[in-house]
Amino acid sequence: MALVRKRSGQAAVFLLAALVVLLAVFLWDADLHTLVVRKTKARNAGDAAALAAARWQANTLNLVGDLNLAHLAALDAGDFAAVSSITSMQARLAFAGPLTALVAAQAAAKKNGIAANPEFSALLRQRAEEAAEYAKPVAGETAIPEPYPGAWTDYRDALERIAAAGVAAAPDNANFFGDPDGNHILLDKDFYEAVAGREWCWFFLNQSSGGDRTILDDFTDYTWFPPLPPPSRDPSRFANSEIFGLGLLPRHTRLSRFGALADYLLSTGAATTNALAAADIWYFYSPALWSSPWPGMTDGKEDSLPLAGSVREEYDYAGADAVTRLYASATLLSFGTGDGETRHIAWTAAAKPFGFVTDSGAKRPPIAFGLVLPSFRDVRLIPIDAATGGGDGSFDIDWSRHCREHLPRYLDTGGHEADCRWCRIIATFEDPAFRRQGSEWLSANSYKCTLPSYGRGRGGGARRGH
Repeated sequence: MALVRKRSGQAAVFLLAALVVLLAVFLWDADLHTLVVRKTKARNAGDAAALAAARWQANTLNLVGDLNLAHLAALDAGDFAAVSSITSMQARLAFAGPLTALVAAQAAAKKNGIAANPEFSALLRQRAEEAAEYAKPVAGETAIPEPYPGAWTDYRDALERIAAAGVAAAPDNANFFGDPDGNHILLDKDFYEAVAGREWCWFFLNQSSGGDRTILDDFTDYTWFPPLPPPSRDPSRFANSEIFGLGLLPRHTRLSRFGALADYLLSTGAATTNALAAADIWYFYSPALWSSPWPGMTDGKEDSLPLAGSVREEYDYAGADAVTRLYASATLLSFGTGDGETRHIAWTAAAKPFGFVTDSGAKRPPIAFGLVLPSFRDVRLIPIDAATGGGDGSFDIDWSRHCREHLPRYLDTGGHEADCRWCRIIATFEDPAFRRQGSEWLSANSYKCTLPSYGRGRGGGARRGH
């Protein structure tokens, strides 16, 4: 009887252990399902938000192009009141269109089940406060030149309204007027990734000072870094919204100066010789922001996309695009603490308007003639690395705080913020033992650092996903 009771007790223990394992498997499976569902929701919402924003960019560019053609007709008719109204409307559209794109992105994200992010809303509200500074008088003029009277007040009010409604999809490739304009190693996320991952080849390929010497050998202390670059004060920059900017360039010129453009407008009946000869303000694509062919797509450089073949001409150009960032929350049962831990799943998506102008029956990129024309017909998702500012993450909260608050203090005093992971990476780089390890590795292995076998990211290549 004792033997039977002993075996019965062992069976109970075994059964209990099996139930615990089954429960763990069930909880893990439930959590896995939750993560997959939430990630799918984040992806769908992020893609929808980026496409919605890009669609409004396309609409706005077409409106600006239509107004360029209306401008030609008004000049030909001698209606100078209409000419003035058209130019004023174009200046306003360069801000109203992108801000409408931001509103459309929020609607798309929320419709797909993403709630407003309080940190995104707070950061946009902070940007609205900074926009109020643009309008403050300096030497009798606004601190930053206004593209039209009252522009900064209108812009601030619009940002405040959007922030008050709640930001679910942040404009992650925003280009704010107060941000540093130029390259700096401490503003390059790849530097931090190289330090964190001990990617010594990155230093050899990007920060070489001759031979095998790199910044790993040359660095002394925080005073070695140059100051952060100042904000750009190029007046043409202020003709575009900081958020989902269109890359437009208002130029006071005669269109007759541009031979191919003048011939095209005459051949299509969009202009007369008299209208082309009139000196006035026309909206062009900014050559600094719109380029063809699409840079980094097939050039074989370190950060190029691993594409085979060529890109068709009507798609082969960089320019206005929209990058959105959002988070989906998932409450887990078995991972982490096992006590209802909440994970935040991030998704970043990029989209861009595409179109073409027809010249002698051939499809050519919208930027073929420089002047903005109504030519955008579609929007498509694009790889993050192909987007403008797609890797900078202007609404990556921790990164933004680091760049705007921590870096200026570090370059001034050498101090690090305890709760900043980017600061901790800089502290790792400052460690002589860390740099010595990298230098010694490169002295023996720098021949391995070749292109295109070494690419962006630990596995090489670029981030192809959108």
